Amino acid sequence: MHTRNAHDVALIRRLAVLAALLAVGIALEALGIVDWRLTLELARGRMGGWQLAVIIVAAQFLLYTFAQPGSMLFWVAALLYAPPAATLILTVGGTCGALGAYLFARRMTRLDPVQSRQRRLYRLLERQGDFFTLCALRVLPGMPHSLINYAAGILALPLARFLSASALGLAVKSYLYASALAGTTGAQSPADLMHPTVLGPLILIALLLFLGRLLLMRAARKRDGR
Repeated sequence: MHTRNAHDVALIRRLAVLAALLAVGIALEALGIVDWRLTLELARGRMGGWQLAVIIVAAQFLLYTFAQPGSMLFWVAALLYAPPAATLILTVGGTCGALGAYLFARRMTRLDPVQSRQRRLYRLLERQGDFFTLCALRVLPGMPHSLINYAAGILALPLARFLSASALGLAVKSYLYASALAGTTGAQSPADLMHPTVLGPLILIALLLFLGRLLLMRAARKRDGR
């Protein structure tokens, strides 16, 4: 009993660390404390080769792993590269960061999947962690990616499903944002892209993904009822 209590206390402490990292990262991104313009100016000095793309991917990996605002690098990639290239860079960087955060959260918590599945909350979140839902959450505007990454790691969602849904959702979102930015002059902040022509398609895609999930669930229930 004493060993179990000690394990629970250690788990709570690790979850508190993850929650603190998430809170700091979300706050920095929401308040705009991290200046993406300075990062952009530094990146412009390295233009002209593939090295900058590697740096952006590596930076996203580190930032997302520790729940920091890796999305600020969207502006760097979107303003220095054409939409297809920016999409590739951001998708690779975001997916690598998702993997890093997943593994970090998994290592910090080390939940026993067998015991965890006996908890009602775990079972609920596990059912909601299907491919369609994960992809829809990635596409939704304003959704904190670090929250998705850490939740997937803590719940030990299937890694292949998590990464494939993340890659697809990030690719769609990055391309739409990068394309919109390429056609917008004088964009000064993320708020400049918050208009219906950009947000509308993202919200519509997310709704279609949720609808696809509902249709699959209905089909599964009909099969089970036979």
